[in-house]
Amino acid sequence: MGCDYYILIMLHIYYNDNEYVEIELDREKGYYNYEIDEDEYNYKEKVEEYKKHILIPIMNPILIYNKNYLRTLSSELKYKTLVENEIKKYDKQWDDITKIIKVEVRIQR
Repeated sequence: MGCDYYILIMLHIYYNDNEYVEIELDREKGYYNYEIDEDEYNYKEKVEEYKKHILIPIMNPILIYNKNYLRTLSSELKYKTLVENEIKKYDKQWDDITKIIKVEVRIQR
């Protein structure tokens, strides 16, 4: 079954301030729930405003790795092996990573 948008939870592994690699941790389907009547004044504008609003991520970015260490034990248990496997693909090592941020991304289908 289709959906209207996706909610992705990602890790962004930074090698410098601009370059990063993404790892997708989770993907959920999202559906628009219009509570706007089609006969309402400015219906199309209100729908577009609703779509823009619903595509704004709810979760604040979380810094899980900075200055050569994972910030919590739970982050280390969850992500260390996953990150190691991913950075091997790019011929990188932990010393090459400047930070890792967990983010929510919402994309329209």
